[in-house]
Amino acid sequence: MKYILTLSPLLKSALLLCAGLSIFGFADNFIMLISDQVGVGQFHFSRSLIASLAVICFAFYFNENLRPKNIKMVLIRTFFNVIAMILYFGVIPMMPIAEAGAGLFTSPIFVLLFSFLIFREKIKIIQIASFIIGLTGVFLILGTQISSLTIYHTLPLLAGATYAMGTIITNKFCKDESPLSLLLMFLSSIGVVGLLISIFFTVNPVNSIHFNSAPFIFMGWQQTNAYYWYIIVFLGLSAAFAIYFIILAYQIYKPSYSSIYEYSYLISAGFFGWLFWNQIPSLISLIGILAIIFAGINIAINSSHNDENEKI
Repeated sequence: MKYILTLSPLLKSALLLCAGLSIFGFADNFIMLISDQVGVGQFHFSRSLIASLAVICFAFYFNENLRPKNIKMVLIRTFFNVIAMILYFGVIPMMPIAEAGAGLFTSPIFVLLFSFLIFREKIKIIQIASFIIGLTGVFLILGTQISSLTIYHTLPLLAGATYAMGTIITNKFCKDESPLSLLLMFLSSIGVVGLLISIFFTVNPVNSIHFNSAPFIFMGWQQTNAYYWYIIVFLGLSAAFAIYFIILAYQIYKPSYSSIYEYSYLISAGFFGWLFWNQIPSLISLIGILAIIFAGINIAINSSHNDENEKI
């Protein structure tokens, strides 16, 4: 423990991100076990219920304050992160998790873009080249037959864009917030949104064509059994720990650099997707995933002049 405390902010952030995203990569594969029982809204409501209870108990035990200091920025951050997770988890049953994860983790590319457009941060030529490489990777994953694509293929990319905004806001405006406070706000918000989604599709079921194309997205409220709740308890506790590590990591070090370690998620998710479900991306998709990883790492490494002198 003493050794960890003496590490540089970058290494602390890296270790926390690798731990959090590896937990996610492992746990997210278990969604496949219950994706035929409930929809994405009910899943988020159930998981957030368990995770929120765990956070409240943890905060009570360690006497942590769960009240946000800057409620406006915390709510904005939560808004973007909730959208990202709703979009991402909605497509997990529809494609190999490594491919969906690659779409989500285009976030460093969007961090670069938004940092330039919104905050007027300077970018380098090599980062622009990496941006193009990343877009090429996205194209390879989506495939060359554009006519066969559906709107669902774009959801992981939209998740990556909104996730990028969430990480930027976390670092720029929520550094002084308690990680548990941010975590509880996110979990309670996505739980409420998930409940509303389930109620909406229960009262207003979609037609069979749309439902059959994406049942996990459009399914209304369903009866569940003990097996479902065993999985949900595991996923809820895993999510609480994983998200706590990620929030803490982004508070310690700026997202444009430390986000390179988020790619541990793709390694974890891809490995366990292969181990549990024999999910193996096509060669073209694999090249696209590697291109996105390369682009994200390049963008992060060249994020600022000061990074070159960072002591690890």
